[in-house]
Amino acid sequence: MAAIIVERACGCFRNSDFQQETQCETVDEALAKADEMCIIMNEDFCHKHKFKTEYVDGNVMIKMVMNG
Repeated sequence: MAAIIVERACGCFRNSDFQQETQCETVDEALAKADEMCIIMNEDFCHKHKFKTEYVDGNVMIKMVMNG
């Protein structure tokens, strides 16, 4: 099991259908799903933040940084 964990939930994230933590069967599945989530968040959210994935201790973190 591997988890996708969103490090910080901005307002756009809280208003979305995404969960702050999601369990996946494998790390590969978690990485693929987290990458897909980041693409959607980077394209559809307000663009104040940029989201990227990072593998940490067997889990996948979605990190948020200020855009610009």
